[in-house]
Amino acid sequence: MNKLVIGSVMCGTSCFGWMGLFYLSNYLLTRYFRAKKWNISMHHTMNMSEAIVSSIQAFVSTVCGFVVVIACRHDVMRAAHSLASWYAWIAGSYFIYDIIAMYKVHLASLAEVPKCLSGRVTSYLRRRTLLVLHHVVVATVLVPVLIYRDGTGDFFVGCFYCVELSGPFTNMRVVLSRLGLKTTRWYAINGILMIITFALCRVVIFPYMYFAYGTQFGMDIFQVMKKIPLHCNLGSLMVLLPQIHWLRLMVLGALKISRGASLTDADEKID
Repeated sequence: MNKLVIGSVMCGTSCFGWMGLFYLSNYLLTRYFRAKKWNISMHHTMNMSEAIVSSIQAFVSTVCGFVVVIACRHDVMRAAHSLASWYAWIAGSYFIYDIIAMYKVHLASLAEVPKCLSGRVTSYLRRRTLLVLHHVVVATVLVPVLIYRDGTGDFFVGCFYCVELSGPFTNMRVVLSRLGLKTTRWYAINGILMIITFALCRVVIFPYMYFAYGTQFGMDIFQVMKKIPLHCNLGSLMVLLPQIHWLRLMVLGALKISRGASLTDADEKID
């Protein structure tokens, strides 16, 4: 079988795997909360289940990213590692799965679910516009670019995988929020770690990649931007802009907490 067939099988299989983890997490959490007699809604339970699966994916992606970066750091353009291309198929399947999972979480949040499919989808897209757009762009544009690169730039692919390092902290915020622990010390500590890892691995990492390329070839960042292909610059920009937006929301939320106020779901962007 050629690379496309094997990759497609990996993508389809892992997509079912992510969905299976989502339902398994939801089942186990539901049983646990009932056993503890905790009054946790189905919506909140599904939201936490989605966060758990997201954390698992973030951990796997970060590990793969570190392996690739360490193996390829001596030559950022020509050094290769097989994980760089193969994990892209699994990452793509996760973003496809997460669009579905977010849709299910959204429906669980509604007091009255629209009867027609178009009404349900429209409601979902209005509420999660930016995240859905981000997922679609990553799955349909970024992932194919990561897979079909003519065997170059595995170092940068590894860096892209490392952006998920902040994922466990972002998702822990969801779990702590749904358990009613927003005012605890754990929530504050997790928030600080979330902002630090998010800033480093989702924002600072982009100029770092340009710096690493420039260091190897004796260029400054602006020279690098002129040298590399336009689609690479545009791809990085499309991924970076939403990260800056979300980092801004996190910082504003942290400032609000520091003033003694509590965050709403709208402040946290938790569905």
